[in-house]
Amino acid sequence: MRTRALTLAVVMALVPVASAHADPAPGKEHAKQLFDEGLELEKKNDFAAALAKYREAKQITVTPGLRFHEGYCLEMTGKLAAALEEYEAAEKMAREQNKQDVRSAVVARLDPLRARVPQLAIRLATPAKDAEVKVDGVAVAAPLLGGKSFRLDPGDHTVTAHAPGYKPFSRSVKVPEAVTTTVDISLDAVERPVGVAVVAPAPVAAVDTAPPPIEPPREEAPRRSVALPIATTVGAVALAAGGIAMFAVAGGAASDAERDCPSKVSCDDERSRVRTFDTLALGGFIGAAAFGVISVVLWTRTSVVATPTSAGIRGTW
Repeated sequence: MRTRALTLAVVMALVPVASAHADPAPGKEHAKQLFDEGLELEKKNDFAAALAKYREAKQITVTPGLRFHEGYCLEMTGKLAAALEEYEAAEKMAREQNKQDVRSAVVARLDPLRARVPQLAIRLATPAKDAEVKVDGVAVAAPLLGGKSFRLDPGDHTVTAHAPGYKPFSRSVKVPEAVTTTVDISLDAVERPVGVAVVAPAPVAAVDTAPPPIEPPREEAPRRSVALPIATTVGAVALAAGGIAMFAVAGGAASDAERDCPSKVSCDDERSRVRTFDTLALGGFIGAAAFGVISVVLWTRTSVVATPTSAGIRGTW
């Protein structure tokens, strides 16, 4: 909490002022005011209220920074799937508008959030005509009923399925973070008495008030691996340790030579040993330095920003 407050205070100073020669349009000026109000609420960790301000501002205009902060508030309120969509939209818009500060902050949050967002895979085993599958009351698109996973928020969810001539299906499922959960749906046919005709009811016009169906997910950008940074870090530590060990051995050999040489005709062998150990120690230190530089570069490229404030875009409009 102290770190978040400190970084928040620093980056709040980065809020840009409007150009002196071009006043914003009244609508955009109101949107900017809503955005600033959202920042103040976000500063108090009132993410739900801040989210409402950002969404109201987005009805007037949309900017990469606005979408970023909307995604951040969604993430802080547990709406991980929706937050990931906002981050992806913010990254695309920032890239198109060449707003590198916003894009850098968004990209840094994408990988860790992608790793957290769970997925659900639904397999409809019964080939039922006109089958309708819903998750929490939202219809699932037909292409997703063959086991292709899609994002959703962690927590408890209800999967239902209906089809003419089959018994309704309902199952509650708990979806943890960073896991793909699979639900297999097998519909049981309704038993009808022999000789009794079933008359289908007349169609009734209905008002479509259902939320939009869950569509197949978009292709995700590949994640950066941390295996190489870890390997180079381990290599740097190992080489440094080896260099220190060889340096210590060289020191011991030098001490032995100083003690024994006065009683010998030639000390070439002792000097050769000392030089060999010194060379090995120097090689270890040079190798450790090289691996250390590579490790720093790789860790910098794969670094994760803990909050949007630490990326310096708090207040970017």
